[in-house]
Amino acid sequence: MSEDTTPFAGAGQNWVTLVAMIVVGGLALVSLYMGFQAYGNNEIETAFLYLMIGVSGFIAIGYSLFRSKPVKEDKLEAKEKEVITTLECNQCNLKRVREFQRGDYLFKRDEPCTRCEGMMEITRIHTREDKKKKR
Repeated sequence: MSEDTTPFAGAGQNWVTLVAMIVVGGLALVSLYMGFQAYGNNEIETAFLYLMIGVSGFIAIGYSLFRSKPVKEDKLEAKEKEVITTLECNQCNLKRVREFQRGDYLFKRDEPCTRCEGMMEITRIHTREDKKKKR
């Protein structure tokens, strides 16, 4: 797999986003320049308007860069575990372990006992423990 190593992933994948950022940056610079020119001519209201537009442009660019920075996603892989079902006979206390089957639930009377012909009941559903972890 190749990782995206561009400084801002959204712009690296989409040239329209990059062009839009450049245009907004250029307009923000022009607006700031015009704002300082108006301030120098004592046109305070006009200067304030141009300066706010310029600052807003740079805030928009900063927000776009912040939102599109690359994020490494750690892919979690589910480990296959063996699920087993424990059946017990209430009459003769015979225990039997088998592989989990769809539809198993606790206290389900599942199958006849092989020793006394009573019904075996599911008493436990769990994963098989690895012997390496017990050490």
